[in-house]
Amino acid sequence: MNRIDAILRDPVFPRIKAAVIGATGLAYYADKDAALAERINRRLADKPTLGLSAYLALLAAEGPTGPEYQALINELTVGETFFFRYAEQFEALCAVAIPECLRRNQESRLLRIWSAGCSIGPEAYTLEILLKRHFADRLRDWQVSIVGTDLNAGFIETARRGVYGNWAVRGLDPAVLAECFDRQGDLWAVKPRFREWTSFSVFNLVEGPLPNYPRGLGALDVVLCRNVMIYFDEPTRTRLLENLHEVLVPNGWLVVGHAETGQQVNGLFTPVPVPGATIYRKPRPGSPPAAVLPAFTPSTAVEPPSAAEPKPAEPRPTEPKPARKRNTATESMARLRATAAKPTPAPLPAPQPPASSPASPAAADGDRAAALDACIALAERNRLDPVVHFRLGLLEEELGVGDPIAAFKRALYLDSDFALADYHLALAYWRRGKLAPAQRHFRNARATVAAHDATELVAEGGGLTVAELRSMIDLWFSGEEP
Repeated sequence: MNRIDAILRDPVFPRIKAAVIGATGLAYYADKDAALAERINRRLADKPTLGLSAYLALLAAEGPTGPEYQALINELTVGETFFFRYAEQFEALCAVAIPECLRRNQESRLLRIWSAGCSIGPEAYTLEILLKRHFADRLRDWQVSIVGTDLNAGFIETARRGVYGNWAVRGLDPAVLAECFDRQGDLWAVKPRFREWTSFSVFNLVEGPLPNYPRGLGALDVVLCRNVMIYFDEPTRTRLLENLHEVLVPNGWLVVGHAETGQQVNGLFTPVPVPGATIYRKPRPGSPPAAVLPAFTPSTAVEPPSAAEPKPAEPRPTEPKPARKRNTATESMARLRATAAKPTPAPLPAPQPPASSPASPAAADGDRAAALDACIALAERNRLDPVVHFRLGLLEEELGVGDPIAAFKRALYLDSDFALADYHLALAYWRRGKLAPAQRHFRNARATVAAHDATELVAEGGGLTVAELRSMIDLWFSGEEP
């Protein structure tokens, strides 16, 4: 019997497993006994006389911050990362989230960002590089804080050194390498001027209290927590998302990994789709999260819109529109100005996971079916309300059922100046590979908002401003159209 088999058969192994998962939240190892045993074996390699009972006692005596516990955590966690990883999300931050934060915080001149689960640090340094390369003038005299935290103390030591091998900087433009890094033999050191705003500390997302103002983890404008929750079980993910919601200011922004989207995120945050990515926004108090906005996950089989000859706008229906009540929820100006006085249509029931956790797939499917049935019934009762059809289209697109394109078209038939309906209709076409109509509707949406003030709020946008919607639309025409 080899050592790993002996560890797996030891009656103490399940207790070590339960203790480690409980302390770290790493439920990834719940069904990976062999992988966990192999990592425990690495720690026992230089302790041949130490049995599992004694090792469990050592871990319990130290707690998760102790040296041996930290050494085991170092074995369990993954440090593979690199600069500008998932570039589309950083582009979305530059195009939409950071400009909104700068407008919102113009008086306080404070910008606070947290890289949660920062590993060895490239994500946090990437943020400072982006801010100083793209927003240096606007951030002059601002107080900027970028905090990187990780459970793994070894990773944090590496992050503080800020020196990396070729793997971490692979793919970077040579001009960026020259501007932002100093060559040290085979290594690359982040230049001091790109380390002024960034700090690192060890923090346990499962056990650490949040908000945690002494660590700078409160009243945050942006939180990046990417590829962290994939290691947690559902109750831990739910609790962490609630904590991340709490540490963000109203209208603050959350960025999660591509595999970490879904109803738990949509229930707390407003998804904001941009080309190649979706970022999430915390609604203002009193505003329900726009859970009906679908997370935008582009098909890998479809390429982004390419440069093309501008085509005439898609013709609107020529037949007379049906008579409808004058309602500020369906007027063009109200579509762009979401005021407290605006009548609000009956909220659509967003699909929610059942109260028990983890949710069963059958229960989740039942909830989605019930939500869709309720939305369809509401649309039948409110056939002349464009908002109802718009929300139905969003839910159908999110669930992958029905005909969302038809729903968005009905919304536009009832209100031809419904900018978000044009925008989401364009996205729906783009996902299906229909690039020409997608570009037409992106242009229509851009034309609708062109005459409006940048600070106006877009109704049905969950706090989205005209300027932010323009930025999201402009991403589709960058370098292609004026």
